[in-house]
Amino acid sequence: MSRILFSGLVVWSVVPIAMLLGSCGSASAQDVKWRTDFAAARKEATETGRALLLDFGTESCFWCKKLDATTFRDPKVMKLLNEQFIPVKIDAQKYQQLTDKLGIESFPTLILATAEGKVIGRHVGFADVAKLTAFLNKVPAPAPVPAAAVAPMTEADKQRRAKEEIDAGLAAALPRITAALDR
Repeated sequence: MSRILFSGLVVWSVVPIAMLLGSCGSASAQDVKWRTDFAAARKEATETGRALLLDFGTESCFWCKKLDATTFRDPKVMKLLNEQFIPVKIDAQKYQQLTDKLGIESFPTLILATAEGKVIGRHVGFADVAKLTAFLNKVPAPAPVPAAAVAPMTEADKQRRAKEEIDAGLAAALPRITAALDR
C-alpha cells in the first residue's frame, strides 16, 4: 500500500514539473515569429519594406539547435527580428536545390535578402547575441510605410494591383527561390 502511495506521489510531483518545463519551451519557441511559407513571407516583405532573414538549417545540425535555443531566444534578438525583419525558417535538406543555388555548404547559414531577391548579407555558423545583433544592424531599418499603403484596399484596387504586378513581372520575382521552395 505504501509503495502505491509513494508511486502516486512521485507521478503527481513529476507531472507539474514536466508541464512547467514543456510550457517554458513552447512559449519561448513562439517568441520569434518564424514564417515557413516563403511566398507569403516575400509578399509581407514587399508590403512592409523589411528584409527577409532566411535561416537555413537541418534537423541534425547541433549549431542550428544551439542558435534556436540560445541566440534566437534572447529578448533583444527577438524584438529586432520581429520588428525589422521577416524571419523565415528553411529546412536545407527539404530545399536542397535552393541551398545549392545559394552556395550554402554549412549550417546554420543566415541570408538577408530583399523581397526582390537581392542578397544583402550572409552569416555562416553559430552566432551569439552580440555577433547576430551586429550582423542584423548592418541592414538599414525599413522605410516607414506611407499611410496610403496602410489604408484598406478595395476589391477593385486589389484586382488592379494584382494585374499591375503581373504585368510588371513582380509576380515572377525570385523565380529560382520560389521554384526551389515549391518543389
